[in-house]
Amino acid sequence: MFSRSPTVAALSGNAIQGNFGAEAKQRKNFMTMRTSQWFSLRGACSGAALWLLLVITSHAQVRVVAIGDVHGACPEFSAILQRTGLMDANRQWAGASAILVQTGDILDRGPRSRECLDLLMQLERQAERRHGKVVPLLGNHEVMNIMGDLRYVSDAEYRSFATDQSGKTRERIYQDYLKFLAAHRDHPHPAVPIDEAGRRKWVAEHPPGFFEYRDAIGPDGKYGRWLRKHHAIVQVADGLFVHGGLNPKLEFRSIAELDDRMRGELNEFDSIWQSLSGKQVIWRYMRLEEAVRQVIEELSWIKARGQIDDPEAVQQMQSLLGFESWMIVSSQGPLWYRGLGLDPEESLAADLSALLARLKVRYLVAGHTPQPKFSITVHFDNRVFLIDTGMLKEFFGGRPSALEIRNGRFTAFYLDGEPQLLAAPEGGDTAPRATPKSGDGVNWR
Repeated sequence: MFSRSPTVAALSGNAIQGNFGAEAKQRKNFMTMRTSQWFSLRGACSGAALWLLLVITSHAQVRVVAIGDVHGACPEFSAILQRTGLMDANRQWAGASAILVQTGDILDRGPRSRECLDLLMQLERQAERRHGKVVPLLGNHEVMNIMGDLRYVSDAEYRSFATDQSGKTRERIYQDYLKFLAAHRDHPHPAVPIDEAGRRKWVAEHPPGFFEYRDAIGPDGKYGRWLRKHHAIVQVADGLFVHGGLNPKLEFRSIAELDDRMRGELNEFDSIWQSLSGKQVIWRYMRLEEAVRQVIEELSWIKARGQIDDPEAVQQMQSLLGFESWMIVSSQGPLWYRGLGLDPEESLAADLSALLARLKVRYLVAGHTPQPKFSITVHFDNRVFLIDTGMLKEFFGGRPSALEIRNGRFTAFYLDGEPQLLAAPEGGDTAPRATPKSGDGVNWR
């Protein structure tokens, strides 16, 4: 949890540190709340209404398959979908009434994230027609891209969004950038070279497809609209599914409230970004770290002048600098938490038991933390299943996997070898029934 003042952290040059800055080190070693006011996403749409979208009305036995971090490894992702019988060789949904939960981090690192997005979107539509369901969750890398932290997007990924018009698009946007700089000529920002050498540097920092990608992942883009509909945490049957994990010491009322809070923070971020770019405080295509520097310099300029012309803009700038304290980027939040895989179990076991009992669930499934030997691992007396097995082999050295939950049996699937039966949590029914209960997700009786 962040304890420093967000503005102080930003002014000390640390506003992009914390979880975003530590991601490379955490992944490499497999280691590792001023919380802003949150609000509903769609007018009168409450958290309970959002959760009812996930209620499964069938009383038949249900098969659930969970797949962890993909990171652009589309061939491997496709292969494990076929291995589990959810997709055929023609990339058509073959899972009948099964439920596929993808626990986030489709994006970044690998070169074929766009293909993975398209595949999931296609399967989501097909599954619905065949009485199945695809439930993609938000991962920390989806949130990073939405917020403009693009350090893990490769040039190859950008190129997948490039068109034969990308050169003209970039030149047009460069002219827009020069107009933005001109509007800030009297402000104390470091000089940005606009000679030929400066232009070449800017072009190198914005490879072909960069702007098309930013538009596609934005609030009005094809992928951005889709990602922003995703939940951060869901309950299916008697289990919870989340990207990072649930800190047993985290205080929240219900899964619906926690999920709504994180999605509300994303909505708030979009609103602030759009407003500040509309006011020409920041440039709309800035990366997050560039926008933070810009805002710090703007606030310093306003303070030196001793005059506030736009109080709303100042408030929004201060809110943007406070993003580190938001739940969606907190090391203790559901998208980033690694404690269930890295902390001593004895330090968390009692609190975890109490948490699962309070939420009326038996087990939790999470990705985010690559597992030793790249195998699905079971923790906390068979109540926590960690399923990130480093699918993107060229980066993690791992392999694709899937966790199947069916008739009270938990089975690990890999591309090589036979499925492996895992120890199951105690107290499960073999033929659960689905009934909605006061907006707390899917509850099975």
